[in-house]
Amino acid sequence: MQQRIILMISCLAVFFETLDASVLNMAIPSMEQYFNFGPDAIQWVQALYLLFYGGFVLLGGRLTDIRGRRNVYITGAAIFGAASFAAGFAKSFGWLLACRAVQGIGVAFAIPAAIAIIIHTFTVPQERNRAMGIFGAMAGTGFATGLAIGGLISAYWGWQWVFFINVPVIILAILLALTYIPADQKNEQSVPSDYKSGLMITTLMLAAAWMVHSLGSIGSHPWMFAGTLTGFLVLGTYFIQRERAHATPLVDFSIFRLDGAVAGNLAALLTGAAFVSYLFLLTLYLQQHLLFSPASAGLLLLPFSILSGLFSKFILPFCFKRLGVTGVGLLGNAFMVTGFLSFMLSYSGVLPVPLIVFGIFCTNSVGISMIFPSVTILSVQAAPPHQQGLASGINGTSNSFGGGLGLSVTGLIMQVVPLYQLDMHLSSLVMLLVFEALAITTLLVYQRKHSALVEGK
Repeated sequence: MQQRIILMISCLAVFFETLDASVLNMAIPSMEQYFNFGPDAIQWVQALYLLFYGGFVLLGGRLTDIRGRRNVYITGAAIFGAASFAAGFAKSFGWLLACRAVQGIGVAFAIPAAIAIIIHTFTVPQERNRAMGIFGAMAGTGFATGLAIGGLISAYWGWQWVFFINVPVIILAILLALTYIPADQKNEQSVPSDYKSGLMITTLMLAAAWMVHSLGSIGSHPWMFAGTLTGFLVLGTYFIQRERAHATPLVDFSIFRLDGAVAGNLAALLTGAAFVSYLFLLTLYLQQHLLFSPASAGLLLLPFSILSGLFSKFILPFCFKRLGVTGVGLLGNAFMVTGFLSFMLSYSGVLPVPLIVFGIFCTNSVGISMIFPSVTILSVQAAPPHQQGLASGINGTSNSFGGGLGLSVTGLIMQVVPLYQLDMHLSSLVMLLVFEALAITTLLVYQRKHSALVEGK
């Protein structure tokens, strides 16, 4: 019974993280009006959160290994809750962006700690995979739930409440963690926390996202772009050299030699880029193209949130048993591609509502519910106990950086395609299909290579 309670507490972390990432999407049109910004600017509300999460999640994983799983989980949840409360009172766009950055840092501490708690609690491999499958599936449920309730909240309470609703969930998570998760054993080794490396990773990711976003207007600020690119290359080179020479590096590059680490993290990056950008486009499409009100859009998406939870509980374990981790990931990506193609057909005017409903089912209810747990398991399954926090942190970095990069690419497309008289939504969806094709190729290459190694033994 205690194992189930601990799993539930750990799942709350990924649930509120993905809930927050998606619930905001349905409030974006309201926020555009409130702050008087266009979609290419307002997307930084999402991108900044994802990039700070990705930049600090490695540090969160490292702190989990050093300071203790429960301590870091509670600290991260408290930071996230406080930042959510402050974001609800934002009167300026700058204040909102600052709160989103702090939210990202809080989640960056809580998620790797939650994954490490699960791995430490469930020691039998089969039970661990099942628990990680539930944890990963909660991400899909959080995404779907956020989309469903975000429109209702912004319509009846205002966009500020998409932040305020986090607070009671966080308080519950902290109280349950204090009650049921065993206290951390004191680490006898004094290992420094490498905050400098965490800041460098965040800076590198922000610079990369800004450069991608700015490619469409590079002619208006060539020296700024050139200076950012030079700084990115210099800082990146210094970071790699520093980590390789450091006695206790934030990123131990040897972890990428573990089975599944490269494939899992690359697939997480690519599918993160595709899915987060899809959520952004779906919000604009429902409310600006199909003319759904925020409340109507939320009601449309609500059943798919419920289906996501049912699928994760009753069907996903069977899929893992029959198809294996990589097979589940491939099938999930196939559903994602089907959903994107339905989106494209809907946008072109052919049965728009039935096709978008079918597309949402494929992506929100099935696709992400299969992809997220499979790439998470693939990324962390071979990590030894002392590197579990690091492995989960790298997976979080891959997923969040992919999301931030995908939003930057989407913003770039929004700037460029009108110059060539191309459709913004259709062009963006083509790019999402490219991300998905690369993700599927990554998993297929790993599956073939892994099968060859097994047969060779």
